[in-house]
Amino acid sequence: MIYYISPTQVNALVPGSVAGGPQPVVVSTANGPSVPFMVSVDSAEPGFLAPPSFVVNGNQYVVAQFSDGTFVLPQGAIAGITSRSAKPGDTIIIYGIGFGAVTPAVPIGQITEVSNTLSAPFQFFFGSTLANTNYSGLAPGQIGVYQFNVVVPAISGGDLTPISFSLGGVTGTQTLYTAVQGN
Repeated sequence: MIYYISPTQVNALVPGSVAGGPQPVVVSTANGPSVPFMVSVDSAEPGFLAPPSFVVNGNQYVVAQFSDGTFVLPQGAIAGITSRSAKPGDTIIIYGIGFGAVTPAVPIGQITEVSNTLSAPFQFFFGSTLANTNYSGLAPGQIGVYQFNVVVPAISGGDLTPISFSLGGVTGTQTLYTAVQGN
């Protein structure tokens, strides 16, 4: 399923029937097919939303929001974006892709219409402190997007608080930060 096209980018959801391992991707236009581009297909290749526009002073911040849409960043960190630091006890919402199967199963390529949870054990950390995750599954109303509702634990925090996760006991590979107003 293709869900975004620009002159330099195509975003597509990999069909669930594609075998794991190296697979060729070919893009066809009115001008003909592209040269095959090899991609690696895994049952899970998790990552949080962290675009280049969320690099602040050379540090990659995760895209995290409060329920009112305010971003979790140092205040004024990115021009034109309303932001503030999170406080212990706040619930923040983070999105990602590639986190694998959920229970109950949601068919690949279908809009998520039911609450679900990741099938593999998931943990979220602020620094080395484990956080409570109220929801970790496919995002309602979305296709292939995962949502994590994370409660900020009582930590000393700061504008450059590292975050990480583990899925099925395997630590994620991204180096990401968020802003937490300390106790």
